[in-house]
Amino acid sequence: MSITAAALICLSPVAYDGDTVRCGISPARVRLFAIEAPEVNPLQPGALEAKAATQGLSVGGLMCEPKGANFSRLVALCYNSRGQDIGRLLMDSGLVKEWCQYSVSRKFPNGYYGTCTARAWNGLRSRAEP
Repeated sequence: MSITAAALICLSPVAYDGDTVRCGISPARVRLFAIEAPEVNPLQPGALEAKAATQGLSVGGLMCEPKGANFSRLVALCYNSRGQDIGRLLMDSGLVKEWCQYSVSRKFPNGYYGTCTARAWNGLRSRAEP
């Protein structure tokens, strides 16, 4: 998968799960940067609520800023039609958590959203620097 876009406009997003959306009928998926939601398959507690929240926050479309790729999926920060970071909104709702393995970097030692355990830089590098 080659990622060259400066931004992806997703007019009809469909939540695949709590941290992944598809743009309309396209099979391509966009993984929301820096968050981790309970899995839908196999079903984990809170997964359906996180998926429903992601779908609700995506109504009206998304603008996504690519940050990298993971398992042939675009990894991106996505903003809803009101300009709100849906990853942040999902975290604030308590339905997802920050995925520290991917969000900690030199620039964000406590994670992109600042919820990762404070620690000195130890060589762990984010796979998708914001």
